Amino acid sequence: MNTDKQKYRNDAPNDESRRSFLGKVGVGGATAAALAVGVSLEPLIAGKDGEAEASVVPYQSNNRANDSFNYRKNTAINEKINNGELPDNGDSERFTDFSGSWSKCLKHEALGIVNPASWLSLVHAMQTGRFSDFQNIQVGNPGGPGFTGTLNGPMGALAFDLEGLDAFVTVIPPAPSVASAQTAAEEVEHYWAALMRDVHFEDYPNSPLAVKACADLNGMSYIQSQDNIEFPNPVTPQNLFRGQIVHGDGSV
Repeated sequence: MNTDKQKYRNDAPNDESRRSFLGKVGVGGATAAALAVGVSLEPLIAGKDGEAEASVVPYQSNNRANDSFNYRKNTAINEKINNGELPDNGDSERFTDFSGSWSKCLKHEALGIVNPASWLSLVHAMQTGRFSDFQNIQVGNPGGPGFTGTLNGPMGALAFDLEGLDAFVTVIPPAPSVASAQTAAEEVEHYWAALMRDVHFEDYPNSPLAVKACADLNGMSYIQSQDNIEFPNPVTPQNLFRGQIVHGDGSV
């Protein structure tokens, strides 16, 4: 049994397309194989005689075209939603050097602060949507000369998709400001996660590091506030780094 299966695998054609297969086994062999699996060979070997015939069921083609048009038009009308300009977190105005805004792959000064002209060239391109302006975004490399960073598809934010709602219709809250208590708590959590990267989850209940991490996080003002929407409260070794789906959850 195993020998037969191995022989079948060894004898299988390298090109597994149906036309290549038919050419190798011949019409007679192909007919037998087709009958075994219920596959019609006419469109492949019978030329024009094997072409599909027109429908014998009468229908109004113009009605079908109109119905299709109206369906698409009504869907487009129903999905024509204008949410207005969505608010940001204010960091672009709060920090005049743009240090609180995303600036990956743009030019940076010696201290790691984004070059103002470079950042504004990105904003200008996003505002105009012109391909030429995207080509003129001033990109750079924080590591110095010798390599130029590139942006990965920045025009994607302006693209339209014909399936479903337009991306601009969906609404999510702005990211917390880099100056906020929420961001501070998130950063502290990330640093503790880095310090505990070698501690197994099952060892958290008896880990001195886990106890210190929980104490530190429970002292964060955001976690103790009514605005806390992501951290369990209190943070314990059992829910550390778990986050929460609803208040008090902790995703244990």
